[in-house]
Amino acid sequence: MGTSTVAWQHRAMRAPEDPYPDALARIINARIEGDQAAALAEMNQIRFLPPKRKAERWPAMSVIAGVYTRDRYQCRYCGERVILTAVMRLVSRLYSDLFPYHPNWKADLTHPAFVSRSATLDHVHPIADGGDPLDPANLVTACWGCNRRKGDLRLDELGWSLIEPSIPSWQGLTELFRPLWEAAGQPPLTEDERAWMRAVDTARLPARPPLHADNGL
Repeated sequence: MGTSTVAWQHRAMRAPEDPYPDALARIINARIEGDQAAALAEMNQIRFLPPKRKAERWPAMSVIAGVYTRDRYQCRYCGERVILTAVMRLVSRLYSDLFPYHPNWKADLTHPAFVSRSATLDHVHPIADGGDPLDPANLVTACWGCNRRKGDLRLDELGWSLIEPSIPSWQGLTELFRPLWEAAGQPPLTEDERAWMRAVDTARLPARPPLHADNGL
């Protein structure tokens, strides 16, 4: 069978009557018999050459922290409040039995708050559809659930629209990140967690001034 027979590019469903079982049997038998030329010839009939992928570009952590701050740590798709994952990881370190976290997010080993409330970054116009991967205007805060549901779809394909943040004072608990770490005796942080602490400290909105001048009361 020719190469065209197997040009299915790793689709979820295999081609009807694909040649793989018989072809692989011939390849294996040829190698066992020492006929490498025959094995290679058979392999060329079912070869798959993955397309070259462009190097993925991702915004700097400072840019992501700025987007989260701009969006007041609220999902721009559903409006729910989200929390910086690094903050919850610190809480987990202090209460590992009650608020567990698994680095691979295994469902049975991770507190559900990580899935329902972790802040994630999403591209409004998907990169796969030509969206700019770095422009803050194309970046929004999303909860994990909305990010997963949206995938590589455009908003018009989903019937979604962006929601403006409704709770200006919410900061994703980032304002408590460093104070909690210090109160806990400054436990060791990963490089990623330290970088997040610096990034959110820099990006966080300044405290609002009092409504009235300080009169000494």
